Amino acid sequence: MPKWLTKQPFAHRGLHSPRNNIVENSLSAFQSAISNGFGFELDVLLSKDNKAIVFHDVSMKRLTNQNDAIIDLNASELEKIVLNGTKDHIPTLETVLHHFQGVAPILIEIKGDQGLLDVISEAVNNEIKDYSGEVAVMSFYPEITKHFKSNYPEILCGLVATRKNDEKLHSECYKTDFQIDTLNSQNLDFIAYDIKSLPNDTSRFCIRENIPVLTWTVKSEEDKNYAKKHANNIIFEL
Repeated sequence: MPKWLTKQPFAHRGLHSPRNNIVENSLSAFQSAISNGFGFELDVLLSKDNKAIVFHDVSMKRLTNQNDAIIDLNASELEKIVLNGTKDHIPTLETVLHHFQGVAPILIEIKGDQGLLDVISEAVNNEIKDYSGEVAVMSFYPEITKHFKSNYPEILCGLVATRKNDEKLHSECYKTDFQIDTLNSQNLDFIAYDIKSLPNDTSRFCIRENIPVLTWTVKSEEDKNYAKKHANNIIFEL
C-alpha cells in the first residue's frame, strides 16, 4: 500500500471555510489544502453529457443561484456557473487534475446518487487513467468499487462506510458483515469510515489485515485524538 495514503491528512472537499470565503469542492479550496500541506478529498457527479463534475449535491441549489440538477446540464454549461459568493466556478474532474497535476494526493469519492453507476465509474476512469499523480477512488456504492477492481485493478480503490443507516443505500451496506465481505471479495485497498461509527468489527478487521482505515469527517481536536486510536489517517474539516 502506498505510504501517501496515510502520510498526510486529507481536507474534506478541500480546505473550505466561510470565514475565508472559500467554498467546498472548488479550486480555491483545493489550493488552500495544498498551501497548508494537506492532500484533499473531492466528490464527483455526472453531467448530462457524462462528464465527471466535482460537486457533492445532485442539486445546485445549496451552492449556486440555480435550482437545476447537475445532470440536467452539460459540462461546458456547468463550468460557467459561479459558486455562491466567490469567483470560483464549478470544476470538472479534468480541470482539477490538470490544475494540480502531481502536486498533492487526491481522494475521489464517486457519488452514486444519480444512478448510472457504471457510467460514472467510466467517466472517472477516463480522467484518471493517464494521471501521473497520487490518486485513489472510493465510494459508498459496492457496485462502483466492484467496477473499478474488476476492470481497473491498478487503481487504488476503497469503500466508504458507516453504521448509521440514512436509507440512501441498500440496508445491507450498513452491516459490518457485508462490509467485510465486500472488502474481501473485491480485494479493496482501504476503507474510509464514519468516525461516529468507530470502532466496530469492520474497522477492527481492517486493522488486523493491514487494510488502511481512513476516517471522516474529523471536525475537532477531540475527533482528531479519537481518530488516532482507531484509524490510520483522517479526512477533516476546520
